Amino acid sequence: MKLTVLGNYGPYPKAGCACSGFLLTFNRTRILIDCGSGVIGKLLQHIDIEELDAVILSHLHSDHASDILTLGYAVDIKIKKQHMKNPLKVYLPGEPTDEFERIKGKQNFEVIKIDESLILEIKDLKITFKGMSHGYQNFAICIVKGNKKFVYSGDTMPNDALIDFAKDADLFLCEAGMLERDEKCMRAMHLTAKEAGEIAEKAGVKRLLLTHFLPDIKVEHYINEAASVYNGIMEIAGESKTYFI
Repeated sequence: MKLTVLGNYGPYPKAGCACSGFLLTFNRTRILIDCGSGVIGKLLQHIDIEELDAVILSHLHSDHASDILTLGYAVDIKIKKQHMKNPLKVYLPGEPTDEFERIKGKQNFEVIKIDESLILEIKDLKITFKGMSHGYQNFAICIVKGNKKFVYSGDTMPNDALIDFAKDADLFLCEAGMLERDEKCMRAMHLTAKEAGEIAEKAGVKRLLLTHFLPDIKVEHYINEAASVYNGIMEIAGESKTYFI
């Protein structure tokens, strides 16, 4: 499996960059995970819309989902021009209801609601979900191929369920939306970089990839904070970089 970072900022991007969006590929399978502001333009630098097998949204905050409606326009046009035959499958939480219904209203999306009982098999990939603690309903995502395991946290407060869900992951993509110094004034239902490192250490993940950065903070601060508690391989999720799982 390969993971390409399309955007790594939140809740708003740095100039010329994008919010949360990740392209996971295996052979000819292509899955878009999250679709925040600016992600579609970044996606098109790597693949065409008609190559997508599915989209998975961890939750429906705008920095993770705002470009999904723009993607809907693209799919509509592709189908009308017969560049695509079938609606695009979009997996997403059912809450907030108004956001879910707005996305469901796109006629060329096949919308499937996520819950913890859902087990997907998209070609050779097995995908499961775990509910997290965030302002909106959010699901962490696990994708497995053979003995390789990838886990993405989405956005969340610290919780033991994420430790169990990420256990022994080959690559753990984890939000680090804050630094410890910001915790008192900006808790905002996110992990600090230190908390992300602690979860990765307890879960015994082989490689930690930090994401979801405020654009006015130097990324070195996130790395330094997480490195104080995590002893494995770690780096920043670099935009347009590809990571092998």
